[in-house]
Parts: sequence; C-alpha cells; structure tokens
Amino acid sequence: MAGITRIHITDAINGRGAWRFRDSRKLWPVANELYREVFASVCMPLVPGYEARECSKDGYDAGYDSDLGIDVLLQFEGKQTATMQEKFLFTKYNTVTVEYYQNPAMAIQGDWFTMKCQYYFVGYDYPKTGQRFSTWVLVDWPRLQLATAQGRVCWQVTPNKHDGARANFKHTPIQALPSDVVIARSNGFSGAIQAQFC
Repeated sequence: MAGITRIHITDAINGRGAWRFRDSRKLWPVANELYREVFASVCMPLVPGYEARECSKDGYDAGYDSDLGIDVLLQFEGKQTATMQEKFLFTKYNTVTVEYYQNPAMAIQGDWFTMKCQYYFVGYDYPKTGQRFSTWVLVDWPRLQLATAQGRVCWQVTPNKHDGARANFKHTPIQALPSDVVIARSNGFSGAIQAQFC
C-alpha cells in the first residue's frame, strides 16, 4: 500500500457545486506534500508512494467515501494505517467546516453524523491559485468529537448559499480549536507548520 491512497469516484458529478470537486483534485499534489511534511514532523512518517483508487459510485471502494466519510488512506512507516477525510475550500472563512445535513428538509444526515475517519483536514485555497493552502488545519477527529461533547468547541450551522446546494454545514473558527485536538495547522495562517513534536 502507498503512503497516501485516495478514493477517487470517477462518476461525473453534476450540479451547482460540481466545480468544487474538479478544483479540489488540482490540489491533491499540494495536499500530498503537506501530509508527508506534517506526519514526519510528529514522528509518523508515511511510506513512499501515492495512488488513487478509481471506482464508480457503486463500487466497493466508493463505500469509504459515501458510507464512512473517508477520502484518504494513510500507511505509516511503522506499519500502522489511518483514515482521513479532507475538505478543500475556496473561501476566506478559515473555519473547520463539516457537512451537517445533506438535505435538512428531509433530515438526510451528512458527514457530521456518519464520518468514521481518524483525521480531518481542512485547507483553504484563497484567493484561488490551485498551488497552495493559505490556511489549513489537520485535526484528530475523535478528539474533536470529544471536545465538542465536553462543550469546549462551539459550532454554528449555516446553509450553503454560495452554491445553492441543499446541504447545511457546521463550522467553527480554526484559531478557536483547543490545541489538544490539533495535529498541525498553518502558523498564523502563513502556511508554516506548527506541530507537536515527539
């Protein structure tokens, strides 16, 4: 297994938000390099290599994404594996953003309820360049869930008015996250790694 394996659903995505999926793919190499740097900085280097597992939305591997909220599989040099969800955004909000309901009117739950990842990455390409993240954070998703249950993270719910999509989203400012849920984040929103070292 490669150090970074992406689940890539090849079915055409249509609708008002389809552009976001196309633009996000352009940032995969940027994210891959950042993940290698971040995990090495916390003494969990990834094995070499990168692959994309291409599948249709009905394929077995598509279940990682559609059922479990997992976009990336990680393989560390220590032989451990991990899962990650990632969200690439093209706005200036600098928040951790998670889909709450895919369709609030029909109570169809989103990633907030169903995501089974261990890590969650949010990166902003703003202004949009396709070449870097201006602001980003990698969080320990189970720790963030715990901090939320303990009342240490305050979330707001907002509909996606930008794309006219049905989904709504929970979000909280990156700079307001407790340090114990953060693996690494852009330092002062400049892009430099600020990580915990072993």
